[in-house]
Amino acid sequence: MKMATQVEVLSITSDLFGPPMTIHPVLIWDEAGATLVDAGFPGQFEQLKASVEQAGVAFSRLRRLIVTHQDWDHIGTIPQIKSALGGAIEICAHGDEKPYLEGQLSYIKMTPERAASRLAALSERLRPEAAKALAAIPIFSVDRLLADGETLPWHGGIQIIHTPGHTPGHICLLLPAHRLLIAGDQLRIEDGRLVGPAAEHTPDMQAARHSLQKLLDLPADRIACYHGGVYSSGIPARLAELAAGR
Repeated sequence: MKMATQVEVLSITSDLFGPPMTIHPVLIWDEAGATLVDAGFPGQFEQLKASVEQAGVAFSRLRRLIVTHQDWDHIGTIPQIKSALGGAIEICAHGDEKPYLEGQLSYIKMTPERAASRLAALSERLRPEAAKALAAIPIFSVDRLLADGETLPWHGGIQIIHTPGHTPGHICLLLPAHRLLIAGDQLRIEDGRLVGPAAEHTPDMQAARHSLQKLLDLPADRIACYHGGVYSSGIPARLAELAAGR
């Protein structure tokens, strides 16, 4: 009997930079294998692997990893994932992210100056592990380039929505069969409320606000936010407010 596609919004918590922070990669799977959307901070591989397996999926069943964008909390464990799977995993990202992920261009927000500033703000207790994580931000090859409007043929179809602003190649993903929007950092949840990308981490807020228009009227009853988890209350009205700048 064919197994239906299943989806799990994972929760992984770190106190690397002081107050605990929880991130939410998304795991999608069926009888043909599993897809992971985003991959956590450097140093979180064991947590990520355990979270996948707690969802009932053997880590060896991962076939591909979709990167929503280049920030270090989304790509930090990719070398360890590839090593654990003997390289047998397809890394997918938007073409505008490729030169950063592969090292042709420097990461936009992970500059040496910014790293030094973040370390200086930490206590002496936290600084050594944080410095180790900052030094481990990876570069890696992208195997498959994703394009706006493309529908990937896995798990009943995954629609790519290019939402630049937070980074040039930031993408959201729509799973129509599950009426689920995977928002990356384009949307967040703060104090139970759906909000847009954080201005302090978004180099082009004008583009990011424009990108919100592309999320209106999508067939989604739930939004998986990397920062905040799952949002499911009054989505059309709230997205319209955000697109209007409210």
